[in-house]
This record gives sequence, C-alpha cells and structure tokens, in this order.
Amino acid sequence: MLKSVKQLLIGSGKAISRASRWIRSIPNRFFNVNFSHNTGKKMLSVALALLFWLFVMDQVDPEITRVFENVPVQLINLQELDQNNLKIMNQHDYMVNVEVVGRRNNVLNMSSNSIYLWADMRTVRNGNNNIYINRTINSEAVNIKGIFPNEILITTERIVSIPKPVKITLTDRYSESFFQERMTISPEEVKVTGPESFVSSVSYLGASIAVGTVEDDFSREVTLLPYDSSGEVVNGVTLDLNYATVFIAIGKIQNVEVKVEVDGLPMEGYRVVSINIVPGQVMVTGPVSITRNLTTIMAEGITLDGDENTSITVERDLILPEGIAIQSLIGPVQIEIEIEQIQSKEFVFSVFDLPIVNLNADFKVEIIDEESPINVKISDIESVIAPLTKNDFQLDLNLSNVDKPGIYRLKVNFADLERFEEVLIDPVYVEVNVVEIEE
Repeated sequence: MLKSVKQLLIGSGKAISRASRWIRSIPNRFFNVNFSHNTGKKMLSVALALLFWLFVMDQVDPEITRVFENVPVQLINLQELDQNNLKIMNQHDYMVNVEVVGRRNNVLNMSSNSIYLWADMRTVRNGNNNIYINRTINSEAVNIKGIFPNEILITTERIVSIPKPVKITLTDRYSESFFQERMTISPEEVKVTGPESFVSSVSYLGASIAVGTVEDDFSREVTLLPYDSSGEVVNGVTLDLNYATVFIAIGKIQNVEVKVEVDGLPMEGYRVVSINIVPGQVMVTGPVSITRNLTTIMAEGITLDGDENTSITVERDLILPEGIAIQSLIGPVQIEIEIEQIQSKEFVFSVFDLPIVNLNADFKVEIIDEESPINVKISDIESVIAPLTKNDFQLDLNLSNVDKPGIYRLKVNFADLERFEEVLIDPVYVEVNVVEIEE
C-alpha cells in the first residue's frame, strides 16, 4: 500500500495534494477512533499514518513563509544630499520586517544576512520624503514576499551658512574706580553652518570672561559657542571660526588737584597772599594709561596787570588732557586771588634787651655803647603786621666764635628771619668787651 501511495505522489501533483489533505485530517480521525473494536488494526493504521506524514514532510518539502524582523535598510547615494546641500534630520538605523517564501528547508536554513535592502537618496528633496525600499535576496529558492513597511520616512533640511554676532559676557564686576571704556571684538560676526532650523535658532556666538582683577588694558582669545535667545547651547551646527579676540580698554575714575599759574604782580606795595580754587579737586575719568599718572589738572592761566590792589575772583576753564573728562563739574572753576597791602611796623629795643647766647663760662660781656637803641623795622602784608608785637620775634647776640677776651663787633641776630618779607635792623652791629672773670 505504501508503495502505491509513493508512486501516486511522484506521478501526480493532484495526488500529493489529496495526500496532504488526508494527512491534515489525521488528528481529527485520531480523536474520533473507537478503540473498542479492532484495536490492533486501528493502532497499526495510526502508526502507518504518522510514518507517512513524516515521510511527506521530509521528502516532499512543502512551501512555507517566514518573517525576519529588524532587517536593516542601507542608505545609498548619500553624496547626492551633500551636493544638494541637504542633511537628514531623522537619521538613525532604519529597520523593517521582511516576509520570505520558499521551500521549507531553504527557508529554515537561511538568515537575514541573505537579505539586502536599500533606499536610494537621489530622489530626496527638502522636507519629508517617503523613500521606497529596494530589495534583493541571496537565494534562488527563496523569494521576498513583502516588506513591512515598504517605505521609510526621510526628513531633510537645507544646509545654510548665516553670519551671527559675537557677544562677550562679563562674569563679574570691575574693581572699584575702574570701568570699561570700550570693548573691541574681532571678528564681530562668524558664519554658522548647519540645518536651516538649527542655524535660525542661533541668536549669538558667546563667550565669557572675568574682569574683577583687571586694572589695565588687556587682550584675550576666547572660545565661542552658539547660543539661542534663552542662553542655551545649540547643537548640530558648526562655526567657521571657533574663537575670537577680545580687547578691552580700561578706564579709571579718580580725584585730582586743580592748580593754576598766576603771572605778573599786583600794584606796587601789594602782594598776592593766597590763591584759592573752588573746587580744589575734581573727579576725572579717562583711560587708565593716562589717569594712572595724573595728579593735577591745570586751569587756564591768569596774568595780573600790575594795578590790582584788592582781592579778585575770576573764572577759568580747566585744561583737560586728551581723553580725560570731568565726572561731575559743569562749567569753569572759580579762582580767588587774595591781595594785601604791604605795611611796616617799627620796634625799639635796648641793647640790654638782647640776650647773650653761647658765651664761654669763663668770660663776661660789657656793652660799650650802652645808650644806643636797637631799631627793628618789619615789613609784610597787613594781616601779618597788624597783630605783631615784640614778643612775636627774638633778637640776640651770639658769642659762639669768641674764645678769648677782647673787643668784638657782634651782629644782632634775628630769629626766624624768613617769616617776614623784609626785616631791617639798625644798628646791625653792637660793640662789646669780653673780659675774663676773676676768681
């Protein structure tokens, strides 16, 4: 019987089909067998049917399907994107499921490595693109029945290059009295290249520096990063230049004294007593290279005509060095020139009023002209002369050079002679007799 069935299968496909249907019905027949009658024959029939089914599955090799999951899709002709200034925005590993069909043994013995899938980038344009997946399989006995999905979504954007401004942020403050006069950044703009949406989100190219200890002009090279309007770093773009050079000119604020030059003299018999400038100091601001050594600011000069006999007040503008400005003063300064008349006062001293100083202890002094008075005439400005009395100055005779007895002509000394403008003493000399003291 088995031999007949085998011949029937070889000779006719229709017979094979019928045999297959019969084999598929074996389970139902098995469960419907009544084992209470002809048990031996029935058991033999089941065993023969099972052997027949195994033979058919092994020798006939029916056609089956199989699904391979996560088969990679290769992107080809990517250079076309570069030529068209396009960039894939959603690029990742593209995976799909592939269903194959073929004879059982062939299908079961193959792997996903035999399947090659690819998507051609030559048709990609700016925006969303549904790209058909091409396929091939390294097998003559197995075919690809379907791909799920059979397209991949490629999103692209144009690559653009747009100049963006360079912005420098200070992380701290300048120390007291110092400030930033100006900042120069080179270059002021740098081209940013990348997908259009990324480049559009770049607000500026930034870097930060610390200035808390800066007290002089300085230059520094800083590394640039692309930032959006919220101060977040933008990734996915490139810069034509990754650094910039920053030059900062430092200024300084400080107080300086105001001075003025006064030429000429007042009327004869008068003298300039003092010069007062209001304000006497001003706050100046300017480059640290200038203010560092600046201690005074000159006002415009004043020339006396020679007929001034009273104090005068004039206004003069300040002469500012180039680059220096006044912080708070508005308008000229006031200069008060105090002028006083020169007056004289005479004082009469007795020769005995003159102290004897530095006399050797072995000597004594005898005044030869005891009756001759000592006249002292002092000339100076009114404010000095008016309150002056004899107690405000001192006369003396100095005998430090006398080392033996004899007659000497000694000069009358006036202590603090430089205190007054003019001092006249008459007589200038006094004759004395130095004698040795007897024991």
